[in-house]
Amino acid sequence: MTSPKPETNAVTRHLAQAVASCSREDAIDRVEAVIVDVPLRRQHFHASGTHAGQSLVIITVGTRSGAVGVGEGSTPAGTAFWGGECVETIKVIIDQYLAPAIIGLNVFAHETLLAAMDRAAAANHFAKAGVDCAIHDLVGRVLNVPIGLLYGGRVRDSLPVLWALATSELDADVEDARRMLDERRHRFFKIKIGKGDPRVEARRAIKTLEAIRAMSEDTLFSVDLNQAWDEPTSARLLPSLQDAGFDIIEQPVEAWNVAAMARLADRLDIPILSDESLWDYHDVFDAATRRSTDVYAVKVAKGGGIRRAYKAANVAEAAGIPLYGGMALESSLGTAAGLQLFSALSDLPWGCELIGPRLLGDDLTTEPTVYRDFEVMIPHGPGLGVTVDPDKVARWTRK
Repeated sequence: MTSPKPETNAVTRHLAQAVASCSREDAIDRVEAVIVDVPLRRQHFHASGTHAGQSLVIITVGTRSGAVGVGEGSTPAGTAFWGGECVETIKVIIDQYLAPAIIGLNVFAHETLLAAMDRAAAANHFAKAGVDCAIHDLVGRVLNVPIGLLYGGRVRDSLPVLWALATSELDADVEDARRMLDERRHRFFKIKIGKGDPRVEARRAIKTLEAIRAMSEDTLFSVDLNQAWDEPTSARLLPSLQDAGFDIIEQPVEAWNVAAMARLADRLDIPILSDESLWDYHDVFDAATRRSTDVYAVKVAKGGGIRRAYKAANVAEAAGIPLYGGMALESSLGTAAGLQLFSALSDLPWGCELIGPRLLGDDLTTEPTVYRDFEVMIPHGPGLGVTVDPDKVARWTRK
């Protein structure tokens, strides 16, 4: 029999002692949130809009002992178009509701902290995720271990990473993919469509795939519609994308139309991925029951934090739904939270999409996310594994 690793024993003992004693020194005594506005290196396209900047909320949680953890709350663009929350609501919800709810609670009593936040504010997944990540960072730093160790231990040191071709222009997207292949950064590409005429957009996606695959046959392709089509349009045009060689289709219809997602998944051989339709682990259970998704995109921000995203991944795994690591255009800080969780998930056959740090015009940490050989590297430091650069945060903080 193999003995447990010494560091695992130390973590278990410390956690047991901390929760049992409810030490006053481990009580949360401050929660602070600031908004930062960072430009993007290039515009990023969604079916519902295009943006050239990314706003984020940087959250600091401290205990009476002086221990500090830092997390990040983010939505695509920082605005409310994607899921209803935006950086302004994230900050208000944290300042007015979540922070007062957890002040005085033991930082190691994680389920108690989540329940307290739920009582203070319904939904608000992105706001809770930011606080949850800061709590995880604090706990990991106190224990001097990466967060992945708290979820079973690291099973990988890197992950294949997708690149979003999001200019909405054929030639520009093909040239972008050429650079990614030449620099050995990405060979799995997501093509964003849905803003214009469906037939025209479908043809553009197919031509883009054909041009890139002519450069390299060792490529994978996703097409993301961000809810742009209705069911009849999807039923008519998605088979052509399947026949062209796309590997996965993401959220073709509106989030509420789970029944249509199930029907499309049933009639097509290509995997259908639900994104806007799925939030927490309850939604994953519902999707598994209704067979409305063939792949589950695990997202820390959308899922309400690391702990709840882990629960959702477990539900998907139990249902036989393969996993994919999603994003919300996080900085290296939020990206590290995703990487810590993904490092401990047993199987991620579709890799991940953690490219926020490559899109942001500046990095907010002292250890920028590392990309090489078509993969993203998982940080090894304690907590989330990275350290926030206070000068960078101060530079971009909204005045």
